[in-house]
Amino acid sequence: MTFFVEVLSKHFEPQTQVKRIGEYKTKEEAITAAQRIIEDFLRRQFKPGMNAEALFALYQGHGQYPFIFRDDANTFNVPGFGHANHAMTYAAKLCGGKK
Repeated sequence: MTFFVEVLSKHFEPQTQVKRIGEYKTKEEAITAAQRIIEDFLRRQFKPGMNAEALFALYQGHGQYPFIFRDDANTFNVPGFGHANHAMTYAAKLCGGKK
């Protein structure tokens, strides 16, 4: 089975763009790739003293939203990964728990 990671980019408005990031042999590899996209964005946007809510708001407005699909009949987003949950958790980690 192959897992595909694709991102939705809202910052190209008025049209949302979809971009294929890669193909992975395992779900875990695909999740790691998707998480890296989120974490890279949040690290670039983070400023000292920023709280997690503000950082997450930047992600919501300008980040890329990764989704993972399988190559079988269940092609909708693979269970076990949610981009928003990961972004909130990682934003809180970067901000040292500041909400």
